[in-house]
Amino acid sequence: MGTLTKPHGTKGSVLLWLKDLKAEDIQERGTVFVEIDGLLVPFSIENFQEKSKDTAILKFEGINSESQVKEFAGDMVYILKDQVKRKRKSVTGLPQLSGYKVNDLHLGFIGIAGEIADITNNPLLQVCHEGREFLIPVHEDIILEINDKEKVIVVDAPEGLFEL
Repeated sequence: MGTLTKPHGTKGSVLLWLKDLKAEDIQERGTVFVEIDGLLVPFSIENFQEKSKDTAILKFEGINSESQVKEFAGDMVYILKDQVKRKRKSVTGLPQLSGYKVNDLHLGFIGIAGEIADITNNPLLQVCHEGREFLIPVHEDIILEINDKEKVIVVDAPEGLFEL
């Protein structure tokens, strides 16, 4: 959904920069999930105010000071699909990768790319090899290169991903 950027005022509000949504697309404004130390922590929204098409001001219940909200700066915020007014494809703009060879920096050839699993804010590339299926996060730190001419994807997958 977006990133919490900086406090807004002194009463515990924070500016939210929306990555793939517009503020007007969010209909249910009850609970959001903030990624803190790798875990998704639910927060109830006390107030949601659109600032521009890609920013909003959030006020969480129980957060009442600028110093409390400063701790959230840079944290990612996620919402549930049913909180969005219209169906959106979370992988828009990504090329069709089905059939591409997938090579890992350390392991070499790991399989053939399939579909991209449409998981909100966490698209996963399906890779098949010798009857096994792996899901690789579609993230710039993991997918290093997509060569359309040679139909090759170069990844630097997290250690142990292919041992599962």
